[in-house]
Order: sequence, then C-alpha cells, then structure tokens
Amino acid sequence: PGNNIRMSLENIFIIAVAMNRTLILPPDQDIYLLMSKKSKGRKFGQFYPLHTEYFQKRLRTISTADFLEKEGRVHGKLPIRKDMKQKVLAASHSCEFRNKSETACMRLYDHYSLVGNTPDFYQFKTCVIFDKDVYEGREMSAEHSEKALEFCAGRDMLNITSTMQDSTLIHFHSSELDNRFQLNFYGALHFTDPAVDNFFKRFVRDYLHYVDPIYCAASKIITSLQEESLLRGFETDEEGGGGYSSLHVRRGDLQFKDEKISAAEWYNNTKELWKENEILYIATDERNKTFFDDLKEHHDLRFLDDYWDMAGLEELDSYYMGMIDTIVASRGRKFVGTYFSTFSAFINRLRGYYGMSMKDSYYGTLMYKNTLHEWRDHNGPEFSHEWPYGWMGIDGDEMPSREIF
Repeated sequence: PGNNIRMSLENIFIIAVAMNRTLILPPDQDIYLLMSKKSKGRKFGQFYPLHTEYFQKRLRTISTADFLEKEGRVHGKLPIRKDMKQKVLAASHSCEFRNKSETACMRLYDHYSLVGNTPDFYQFKTCVIFDKDVYEGREMSAEHSEKALEFCAGRDMLNITSTMQDSTLIHFHSSELDNRFQLNFYGALHFTDPAVDNFFKRFVRDYLHYVDPIYCAASKIITSLQEESLLRGFETDEEGGGGYSSLHVRRGDLQFKDEKISAAEWYNNTKELWKENEILYIATDERNKTFFDDLKEHHDLRFLDDYWDMAGLEELDSYYMGMIDTIVASRGRKFVGTYFSTFSAFINRLRGYYGMSMKDSYYGTLMYKNTLHEWRDHNGPEFSHEWPYGWMGIDGDEMPSREIF
C-alpha cells in the first residue's frame, strides 16, 4: 500500500501483537494513491503475508464480516444497534471512504466507537507507552519514566493498561485526520524494556514485508540491472547489492514544494556521487520521462517501465508497481531520495535492513543532502525521513546509540 498507510499498519500491528489481541482487518476498499479504474477494493493481505501460517502464529486476524457475524448479532458480545445494523453490515465486506455512500466505512467505525474502547490518540500530541509496572497497576520506575518523557518529547502519554486490555474491543479511530498513525513506529510507540522494544522492531522487519510476487519481480529487474552493469565493469557488493546506483524523484502531490527540483538540480547536487558510465535507476511517479533529459545527458537512466515485459509486470496487480520500484531502488550502490517523502524514507530503512551504510544514502536538495550521515536523536513525531533506531542494533537487547552508529 501507500507508504503513509504502511506506517499506520506497522503501528497497529505492533499494538495488536504486544497486547496479544486478534486484529480485525478492514473491509476491501480503495487505497489512497493506489486507486484503479479496473477494479475496486483491496485487502492488505494482497500486499503482506497476513494469512500465512508463519504470520498467524504471531498475530491472529479476522475479517470485518466474520467478526460482525460472530459478535455483532443480538447475542454476541458487541451487538449492533438496530437502527445502525443495515448500514454497518452493508459496509462489512467492502466499503467506501465517502460519507454519503451506501457502503460508507464511517458507519462501521461509528459502531466500533459505540461498543468499544476508543483510546485518545492524537497523531502529533500523543505517544503510546508500554511499561510492565504501569500495566500491572504500579508506578513507572524513575529510570523508565525519564526515558519515556524523553521519548514523548512533550507529547501526552497514552499508557497501555490492564484496564484497556480488559476491553472486548479496542478501536483506534485512525481514519480521522488528527488521529492517524502516520508516524514511524519507533517514534509513536515506546517499550520501556529495551529488549522488548527491539523485539518489535524485529517483528516489523521479519513479518511486515511485501509478498513474494513483489519481491520476485523486483529481483528480476535487479538481476538485469546488475548483469548490464557487470558488462561495464561494475561488480556487486558481497551482499549482492550495488552494481548500479539509484534515485527516488518524487514529482506528484508532495506538499513540500522546495523538494520538487529540476532534473538539472538533481544532477548538479549529486554528480560527484556517481561513477563514470554508471547506470542510474530512477524510481519516480513522473510519467513524462523527458523531464529527466538533463540527467540523461550524463548517465544512462533506467526506469521501471524499461523492464515491463522482461519482469512480467503486465501480469501483476498494478498496485504492486510502487512497491517493486521501492525494492529495486533500495539495492543501489548509492541512493539519493526526496526529503519528506515516506517512499524515500522506506527505501533507506530497507537499506538499513540489508546492512548498507547510511553514508551511502543522500537527499537531492543541498539543505538535507547529508542528513543521514550523522546521528540525530529522533524528535518525537518527526517523519521527514527514517532514523537508524528502526534497524540498527535491533538484534540485541540494548537501545541503539551514537556509539553503535
């Protein structure tokens, strides 16, 4: 799905696993920036391996329709109010994020809000804290309290408690603008035990990855790029990455206008990074490829469309294309992204998972070009890029620090 939605999913999935809850998956619906004229509605299981035995051992899920069939009936745990029942059930299989629709998702959320525990979470004002002492009704230790206050950076703490856990249904109304979870999970959720905190960072890395068809298509493109590059004398690194370099050029609805620069600026700001005769792979939402002519004068460029037939992309769900672009770009020798873009940010996190140095990642504007080359503590709800907190040192039991970086 779109990267903003991916960020929300990561947060909600962690909360569900940490609380050992069953997660109610939403009805089929169009996904922002991934809407297709050919078909309507998508399930998150089309992008992530949610229904595999491997995943279900870690997190139990249930469809909205099955949940309402079981618990929404008259003698269920959360019966649907009579005057709401028709509209709620109409939205249970597929819904639209349009209030006047006959299958409006909001009618379903209205029911959840009435019968469930709806925590007060506000995207830029709240942090979620998991602390064993607080959960069991005791005060947080001085050490943990200090760390939690530092993490929250002025935000209100939403402590996960046994009282909340006793609720039959917990509903985060994240469809509302102020209540979204579009934050890096390690900036929204904090476990005061570092070993547990790292466990959930590994959970995101090891479980919330794209399904095999996405990776298989990306692998075909990466192999083709590397084979072409090898003929030019560029070898891959010991982990199988590199051979080519990559950029993510965001041209669409990015609200940060200063980051939308010309192709000439992209080249002038990055030209010393590229090797002579090196192929540059460009992940982009720009359909008019003549935009890149000022880059093309200096390097051979490759785009996803160049591999359409070779990688069998025509046979795949059109929603997969951006995800394939992400993976291919993440394997470049060096990568230059668009600051404030969560697409670029996720590419950098993938590079971190692969063990690639952050000093080989840059941004296209001079102001932020070397942002990733120095350790900076994560500042509350900031989402402009990704921080090494999300992947560095997470296989141990200590919080990552400048020393580890």
